[in-house]
Parts: sequence; structure tokens; C-alpha cells
Amino acid sequence: MTRALVGPVILALALSAAASASAQDRPDAGGREPTFSVEAAAGPQIYYAGHAFSVAFGFAPARSLTLLVTAQRSHTEDDVDFFVDGYGAERGTTEQFIAGELRYAFFARKRVAPYLLFGVGAGTSRPNVSDLFPEKRRREIGVVFYGGGIRIPARPWLDVVVDTRLIMAAEGRSDYFGVQMPVRAGVAWRF
Repeated sequence: MTRALVGPVILALALSAAASASAQDRPDAGGREPTFSVEAAAGPQIYYAGHAFSVAFGFAPARSLTLLVTAQRSHTEDDVDFFVDGYGAERGTTEQFIAGELRYAFFARKRVAPYLLFGVGAGTSRPNVSDLFPEKRRREIGVVFYGGGIRIPARPWLDVVVDTRLIMAAEGRSDYFGVQMPVRAGVAWRF
């Protein structure tokens, strides 16, 4: 029940931040646009039960283009279904990775700017340990992700960001291939 409320609560917070912002374009602080940003975001997984947290440091050579270094931790829980004649189980995992990310925002000077994102990185995957999955593992993984979102100015130097991304992780030496899809909301402080 509470897991079903997380997504609507995040969306309501993002929309209320947008409503509190004025309808004018942001002031330009003497013609200088902020070049760097620090961002923090969190949210639930869409398909599997779980969550994701991330922090990022960004550089914006233009208002519509941002290059980020992102550190993310994504967790999915085990998915176990019991039937009359048995059960089916899928093992969850915790993935931690560092990635380079590119974002391109459309209508960058408008109040709400939709953006596309793409990133690649590397990290580790640690499958959950439980009664059904007792063996402990650690995998080195490569990560590719893409998605989209919106950026909403809340203050002249503070943006609210809401996005979703499809994260695909694989290990070259085994058959491991994991897919996660978090919906994240957060803030980006630009300076």
C-alpha cells in the first residue's frame, strides 16, 4: 500500500514546486549562466519493488546541454510467487555504479524544460541473499542507460528534476543481464 503511494507523492511535490515558481523566465544574473551543478535524486522502481538514489556533479557548456558524473545505487527486492503446486522466484539485486551522463534539454529557457538523457558506466552488482538464494555473489558490471524527464525552475539557481531511465547492466564473463527502471525526483543546485 505505501509503495503504491510513493510515485504520486513524488509527482505532487514536483508539481507544487513548479506552481510556486513565478511565470517569468529566470533572471540571468548579469548575463552569466550557472556552469556547474550538484544534483540529488531518489525514487521507486517501476516494474520491480525497490528504489534508487543518486548524486551527480554536472557541467553545462550551454543551458540546453549538461554533462554529469553520476553515482547511483539501485536496489530491487526478490520477486517470489507461490502457487498451489510450487513457487516461482526471481532474485533481486543491489547495483552501485559511477557513470558519465549526457542530458539535452528542449526549450531550455522555458519554465518547464523536457530533456533526454543517455549514460554509460561501470560498477558492481550484489544479488540479494535470502533463504531461497543463499549464495553470496559480487559481479563487476557495465551499465548503459537512457531515458527522459523534465526540469522545473524553483528558484533562480535551483531546479526540480523528475525523470525515468531504463538501466541495463551486464557482466561480460557470465550470463548476468539486469534491467531496472526507476522514476526519480530531486533537486539540482546550479552555481
